[in-house]
Amino acid sequence: MPESAPPQLAVIVIGYRAPAQIVEAVTSLLDQDEPLEIMVVNSGGGEVMALLTGAGVKVPVIEVGRRLFVGAARNLGIAATKAPFVAFLADDCLACSGWAEARMQRHLAGDRAVASAMVNSHPRNLIACAAHLIMFMRRLPGLPSDRALRYGVSFDRRLFDEFGLFDETMPAAEDTEFLGRLPQELQPVWEPKVQTVHRNETRLSRLLADQYRRGCRRGDYLAASALNTPFRCFRDTFRDRRNARKLAKIGLSDRDRTFAMMSMPIVWLALLVKSVGVYIGVRNRVKAATRK
Repeated sequence: MPESAPPQLAVIVIGYRAPAQIVEAVTSLLDQDEPLEIMVVNSGGGEVMALLTGAGVKVPVIEVGRRLFVGAARNLGIAATKAPFVAFLADDCLACSGWAEARMQRHLAGDRAVASAMVNSHPRNLIACAAHLIMFMRRLPGLPSDRALRYGVSFDRRLFDEFGLFDETMPAAEDTEFLGRLPQELQPVWEPKVQTVHRNETRLSRLLADQYRRGCRRGDYLAASALNTPFRCFRDTFRDRRNARKLAKIGLSDRDRTFAMMSMPIVWLALLVKSVGVYIGVRNRVKAATRK
């Protein structure tokens, strides 16, 4: 592609309260071989422009003083960019080498939505290994397409014209809701060459606190279905401990797999804590609905 040609991929970096780590997230995009249209959307306060400028990083920024849910931040970025394809990167993630190029290869081959794999930031830390498996056991790079969850998706921009934008009122799972609007033939393809590093917790106390919070949010979301009782949601969440070992054996290789296996006791503990959070999230939402 000639250097004067406009970028074909826009990447919206989503930040909350201008965390220092957003500098590395943006830098990982600037280091890509593919030209990119980068837009940072930060909400909840902080001086993200000053933070980036101080690090010598100059990219367009949208700053919103109030907190935005991720769907609203996504939509602001979509509206502010022009490239025909759109991807997203959270402030606690890094784009691996080839991240943009592998996406564009699939898009230019005709795929309108492309999903990505997740890589552990600390593959030799057992706490981080456990955190990674709990959150991303179904997005490990070695998984076959029939075992992988299709998230971390980049889209043909025209899909937003055809099916609408992201729900701005949902605290979480706005991507799941959007993907649910797409017909089967437009569901994301699995491309494990597109790899995103997630910065995982490396201290047990922080891991357990994080999983409890995630569990509560997950429970609040699951409570929307009348079939999801608190105990059923607890049981189904904790049952994932069996899948963690199976999927790690398939999706990881060599030393990464060895350390993942060593982290299984921590996986079980953290999943138990997450399951308790799910139970409480469902119970609290049901109680709140009953009082209305």
